[in-house]
Amino acid sequence: MGTGYTAQVAVSISSTMTKTTIPTVPGAGTALESTTTDSYSESYSQAFAYGVGGGNAKGTFHGQWSCAAGAQVVFDMAGVTLDPFGDTITATEIKAVYIRNISSTVGDMLEVLGDAAGVGQQVPIMLAATDAVQLGPSGAILITSPVDGWAVGAGATDRIEVDNNQAGAIEFEIAIIYEHA
Repeated sequence: MGTGYTAQVAVSISSTMTKTTIPTVPGAGTALESTTTDSYSESYSQAFAYGVGGGNAKGTFHGQWSCAAGAQVVFDMAGVTLDPFGDTITATEIKAVYIRNISSTVGDMLEVLGDAAGVGQQVPIMLAATDAVQLGPSGAILITSPVDGWAVGAGATDRIEVDNNQAGAIEFEIAIIYEHA
């Protein structure tokens, strides 16, 4: 396992909407044009330092995978998945999960964090083992819990899963920020 670590999670959203109206002023015979604008901007950022506890983590698992048609890719974070140095990850908490569906083909939906096979053992990001988030083409999901994290228990709550119930393989990216002992 590595001994030095920093990570940054950031996301932002902004939008501007405008509406132009041309009301008729009674008796004036002249229209007065009016434009109303609504703007929104929000950003979220979380830095992680090397350590345990709130705002800390010790590693990031990441990569790009292909999920075959009708299959699932399981990331077992308690003694099976390897870090970038080839060491086995034995996570104690998950602090953030990012998954992006690389496909841009209409209908290429992934199920994220679900358990279609009914096996269970997911990291408790969702409320029940069969809960899932559908992630459409070119879509992404980022979920974080930098203070409390989600507990990882070997053989019980140690899996993050990506399912593909479609007819063809789907490429995706994943990053998991975690703590370990």
